[in-house]
Amino acid sequence: MRCGFSASDGVSGVPERGRRSLSLNSPGLPRREQGFNMMELLVTVSIISILTVIGVPSFRNLMSSRAVQGQVEDLASSIRLARTEALKRSVPVTICRTANPNDPTPGCAAGTDWSTGWILFVDRAPRGVVGTNDTLIRVQQSYANSGGINRTGSATITFIPAGIAPGADGNFLFRPKIPSTDSAYNKISRRVCVNNSGATRLLPGETAC
Repeated sequence: MRCGFSASDGVSGVPERGRRSLSLNSPGLPRREQGFNMMELLVTVSIISILTVIGVPSFRNLMSSRAVQGQVEDLASSIRLARTEALKRSVPVTICRTANPNDPTPGCAAGTDWSTGWILFVDRAPRGVVGTNDTLIRVQQSYANSGGINRTGSATITFIPAGIAPGADGNFLFRPKIPSTDSAYNKISRRVCVNNSGATRLLPGETAC
């Protein structure tokens, strides 16, 4: 009589004749179906729809807010430049709305919406008009992503060599390019107040100067 098992009898002491070969396809094991069933698919679609409804307006408002901020910075920079150039050149420098920023010689235009663009120029004479003896300093292109930049006050802002802008007192209201019924419309809006010394102040859109 021999004790134990030989290697041919099985593995780890289990007789080979007592073992049953099992595989993933064996009838004794449950088979797992691959892919989604209908319920899982409906849940997935519902979650994607909810995330889309929440995410799309938030992303749109974020981009609108950045656009407004960029436009505010452009205008404030232009006003500072106009004052600096008037001091440096010792001549009047005007900033005004333009309707044709892409023209070789853009000029000032009537109207209150500055989202069409604006220009800075040395304004010798006649005042408020780009004459043959005047020099363009900067041309700001129109904004496709603006809901309006509405000017309240004088149509032009002219800095004299002393570095002040008599009659410039007023403001610019920047609106985002989203529906006015959107709850974020007023929150994103910004107002830039300008005084006769050329100083600017940024306020929330519905706040008066």
